[in-house]
Amino acid sequence: MKPKSFNSVDDFSKVKVKDLVTQNFHASELFEKLGIDFCCNGNRPLREALEEKQISNEKFLEELNKVNQSISSDNQRYSEWDLNFLAQYIVNNHHTYVKNAIPNIATHLEKVFNAHGEKYSYISEVQKEFRLVANEMISHMAKEEKILFPLIRYLVDTKNFSEKPKSGGYGTIKNPIRQMEAEHVSAGSAMEKIRALTDNYSLPQDACTTFQTTYKELDEFEKDLHKHIHLENNILFPRAIELENILVNETR
Repeated sequence: MKPKSFNSVDDFSKVKVKDLVTQNFHASELFEKLGIDFCCNGNRPLREALEEKQISNEKFLEELNKVNQSISSDNQRYSEWDLNFLAQYIVNNHHTYVKNAIPNIATHLEKVFNAHGEKYSYISEVQKEFRLVANEMISHMAKEEKILFPLIRYLVDTKNFSEKPKSGGYGTIKNPIRQMEAEHVSAGSAMEKIRALTDNYSLPQDACTTFQTTYKELDEFEKDLHKHIHLENNILFPRAIELENILVNETR
């Protein structure tokens, strides 16, 4: 099923940024192009985001409908997936990607710094910010895989067996989720700094092949992070909280 096409700006007067991406993830490509945060700040009104970027509602509507009309049959409806399947998808695709990408990017950044660091001093700052992201993401993903995602599986099992969930010391699943969301903001901010330091990954004229490759890798890493955060903040986490609320209220 194709996402809804909008006929006028009035149709999305109350729409939030995340809603468009949840309905059709291909809209994320449009937001990436426009520099609009759809993951950590996806809960903001669309109008507000467009005003900040000085983008007319009409122009955005035109671009959005182009995206919606060109959707192929492979459009993923993540919001319709089983919670366990979605959590495992995130681990298999995004966690695996991050774990593989971090050492490669770190190695390439070191080579770029050794070859060009004296001339382009900002490379050391890029390294610093990427180390922060790398360390935080490794710790973050471990907590999701060992604590949060098993809690989500537990809630799904509880529903399947018509039982009442037990907090097990964590109180409510909102607590670990709140921590994960805070870490998302931190990682996203660090990648924003890297983008700013590199002037949107603009290569100097004397950039070598490794320099070019590193910028492409950083850009890809940031885009993957945006999708990763969107799937969790805007789909997985709200649905897990909703499930917990339903289970608690049903079994009182």
